[in-house]
Amino acid sequence: MFGLSGQQFRQAYHQEDHHAARLAQSVLPNRSAAIGNPGNTAPSPRSQSADLCTYLPPRKRRKHTGRLGTAVTAAAAVQAPAAPRADHDQHMREGASETLLVKQQASKGDPEQTRLTGSLQPFDASQTTADVCVVGCGPAGLALAAELGKNGLTVALVGHDAPFTNNYGVWLDEFQDMGLEHCLETSWTDAVCYFGEAPAVRVGRPYARVCRRKLRSHLLQQCQQHGVHFMDAAVSNIEVGQGSNSLSTVELASGTTLKARLVTLAAGAAAGKFLKYEENAPTVAAQTAYGIEAVVEGYDERYGENSMLFMDYRRHHTGLWSGTAAAIQAGEHPAGAQGLWGTGNEVPSFLYGMPLGNGRVFLEETCLVSKPGLPFATLQRRLERRLDAMGIKVKEIEDEEWSYIPVGGPLPIGRQPITAFGAAASLIHPATGYSLARSLREAPGLAKEVSEILQQDLTIEETAQNVWNALWPPRKRRQAAFHVFGMELLALMDLEATNNFFATFFNLPPFFWRGFLGSTLSSSQLIAFALVTFVLAPFSIKARLVWHLIANPAGGYMISQYFGGAQEHIKPASGQPQQKLEVTAALLYMSLAELSLLAGQQTLI
Repeated sequence: MFGLSGQQFRQAYHQEDHHAARLAQSVLPNRSAAIGNPGNTAPSPRSQSADLCTYLPPRKRRKHTGRLGTAVTAAAAVQAPAAPRADHDQHMREGASETLLVKQQASKGDPEQTRLTGSLQPFDASQTTADVCVVGCGPAGLALAAELGKNGLTVALVGHDAPFTNNYGVWLDEFQDMGLEHCLETSWTDAVCYFGEAPAVRVGRPYARVCRRKLRSHLLQQCQQHGVHFMDAAVSNIEVGQGSNSLSTVELASGTTLKARLVTLAAGAAAGKFLKYEENAPTVAAQTAYGIEAVVEGYDERYGENSMLFMDYRRHHTGLWSGTAAAIQAGEHPAGAQGLWGTGNEVPSFLYGMPLGNGRVFLEETCLVSKPGLPFATLQRRLERRLDAMGIKVKEIEDEEWSYIPVGGPLPIGRQPITAFGAAASLIHPATGYSLARSLREAPGLAKEVSEILQQDLTIEETAQNVWNALWPPRKRRQAAFHVFGMELLALMDLEATNNFFATFFNLPPFFWRGFLGSTLSSSQLIAFALVTFVLAPFSIKARLVWHLIANPAGGYMISQYFGGAQEHIKPASGQPQQKLEVTAALLYMSLAELSLLAGQQTLI
């Protein structure tokens, strides 16, 4: 027997439900203390059952017996009336119920990382007006500040002199293309995935781990070289001047103020409190992950040391005896053929692993997307149980990580006087959580645009609007709406649907899945991506795609961006406006989808 008997499994399952009921108050607190307004969230596609993390969609909620019903009731009892939309989204950007651990992650120290103080010249706010004040000293902020300085602008970098603390995984070719291969710690020739109890899916694309110290040192050297000045301070308020040649005033927590022609926020998604957003987009979701860097035994025997473990969606975190998971054959999981028993309303998570050599591995249990975010406590418990079932013994934990990434939601509007970059500007891929490579890739182009815009005689509002249009032109807004549509679909999928979707996704031509993950597909190419995905997907995924497009607000949001968004007529060879081609492709996609469903076909070819 690989797992527990049916009676033992049900007992363990209900014990976990009882634990969920007791923790419901901590997972779903009253938000009045956090955001100054009573209430929980805007309507969510799933309603969370505390630590058990069994999400019950309202339209499918049914009467349960036993302790599971108790857990659901306890979770529902602490949800107050819905909070205003903007408060909800900002609460999610700042970490929601996991804010304390998010702050703990950000406050980690690393004496080996070079400090900004002492490396960059201090900015003298009493004597100098900055062309651009960049608020935030993460990778996006440093990269943009360096590029702005390279374009001859006076740059004031403002923020906390804190080290990089997050683990960054990237596709090797993306860093090679930017000339940043020297900033990598290690790389693997391939990445591997598991979608159910079936043979591994090899991605066929090298993956790498970024060295935080090397990346910070590189970006800091670029800032030094191009004359960026630094102030170690927190921003408390921003006042925008009126009229041409006016300046913005940045008020610091210390009471000091500085003047700048343009203010750009690059302090992460939490900086959204200074920004205005669209009103017609879906609400913000979250990608959450709990990870450890540890010395372990048994990892290489289970996964190998030459490949990066990109996704292991097998349900090994429950119902299995210690050390038995590796012996399970396809169709023989004790909790149903693929371990799917009881997963219809469970939010899926997967194991992500980076073998670092000499028995050291970075291991992370990750929930790709959910509303609200899957709690760190649940992810930690799943990771511990998964490793035990796989026979991987943790000998020493060297570091822990609590990763919280706000994904999706509305984009910043273009008509506002404060600009942003990186996660603060919603450059996080809604369906993957990736943002580092995109921010580093787009910093040079945006900095050049800013330099050219500042040469014009414009008001602050006009300057900022032009910068926003450079960062988020209509074609990129259409691209983002497509990504949000995909994210919202993933947030509604159970484990079986998730496995079917990703098995289809990595079966696409590499041009499509690589471009989707890297945010490099144009809005037109994304329609082609959708058509190819639809052709290759099983009928169950086809049905989900069509229903999601028709019935989910994300479908309406995407259609509004493609059909009714800002016009950007880029003439192709045929002379027809590019957007008309996109609309035609979208209509073709919907027509094929409907025909396929009516015919009940398994494929379209």
